[in-house]
Amino acid sequence: MFYGWWVVTLAFIATAFGGATIWYGFTAFFDPLVAEFGWSYTAISLAASFRSMEVGLLGIFIGFIVDRFGSRRIIFVGSVLTGIGYILLSRVNSLAAFYALFLLIFIGSTGISSIIFFQAVTRWFRKRLGLALGIASAGYGAGGFAVPGIVYLIDLLEFRTVFIIIGIGAIVIGGLTSFFIRDRPEDKGLLPDGVTSTETGQDTGNSGLKPFTIAEQTRSYSFREAISDPAFWILTYVSTMSTLSVMMVTTHVMPYLEHIGYARYTASMVAMMIPVTSIVGRLSLGWLSDITSRKVTFLLAAIGQTIGILLFLYANVSFALIIPFVVFYSISYGGIIVLRPVALRDIYGSAHIGSILGFSLGLSSLISLGGPLLGGWVFDATGSYDIAWLISSILVFVGIPLLPLMKSPPVMGKGVSPRIGGQ
Repeated sequence: MFYGWWVVTLAFIATAFGGATIWYGFTAFFDPLVAEFGWSYTAISLAASFRSMEVGLLGIFIGFIVDRFGSRRIIFVGSVLTGIGYILLSRVNSLAAFYALFLLIFIGSTGISSIIFFQAVTRWFRKRLGLALGIASAGYGAGGFAVPGIVYLIDLLEFRTVFIIIGIGAIVIGGLTSFFIRDRPEDKGLLPDGVTSTETGQDTGNSGLKPFTIAEQTRSYSFREAISDPAFWILTYVSTMSTLSVMMVTTHVMPYLEHIGYARYTASMVAMMIPVTSIVGRLSLGWLSDITSRKVTFLLAAIGQTIGILLFLYANVSFALIIPFVVFYSISYGGIIVLRPVALRDIYGSAHIGSILGFSLGLSSLISLGGPLLGGWVFDATGSYDIAWLISSILVFVGIPLLPLMKSPPVMGKGVSPRIGGQ
């Protein structure tokens, strides 16, 4: 089997572990911590805000480090820091120590974040890049399935023991991943998509590729060249507004549905189905972009997410709108998660994809912090979430007419500076 698929497998396993323990599984520890220490939900929630802030700030810089030193060292160091943080959490007895250790965990978790694995996968594939990234990113959604298991372990063993188990798991999974992963196919005597260097002296990985760009890419762009191109900012804007919307919806989905009359159990099922259904979007839209057009697929995803938000806005009219909301919204945002790194790789090449992708993802993480705050503020001020969903739909919709206006950088040889916005 082409070694690139092993890289995808490692990415899926590592991101599934991160999704289960750092993102979705955090909610399972709320009640045990409150029962043990008497802390407020607000105090515990503050730790979750550290998570998004750390990922955003470190994400901006981690790409540069990956481009310079490779991912293997970063994955190993990050997994060790995460593991030590969780193991020490099993001994925590104060809120200050709780915050300090969660900061350590979130700093370490950057080493097993999507930036690390996306940049590796983008170097291994071209013809099937959308599908490969779809599988890799599906790990986060799959991690959501582990939440009931974490709840069961906490009830069976108590939360301190579960912290130790998670810590050991982080070190083992991170250690194995760092040992086997490779950043580039050249490390295994290959070229993208499995072409051996002995079979051809040229990179034929573009054969059959349905690119995002109009022109065929002949060289990689530097970080400075990429962020000087309007296409970078259009892609980042659309993806950021999608992420902001997701943060707002997933944070407030249960209180919103309960506020308009849905039962708590029904609201919890909808909350679970949003990330689970996003797996379909990650896989299907990633695959679709491989056989059609990246730009058209991106455009359809942005339209679909806008439709989904509007369906959510009118969920009080009929329960029948909930199902199409989940389908349109989740599949669309799941696809956008995959399409951003695919598009950036198509346009700017792979040599500096770590710094380019890291900067884009980091900005999105920081800006999207405002999503939950905006939703909560609107509800407190108006007693309704309607204006919040309307604002969210407008922010995503604004990006739709921008995508067709994108122009790819010109085809160039080495040493030629790009003409910004050229065809």
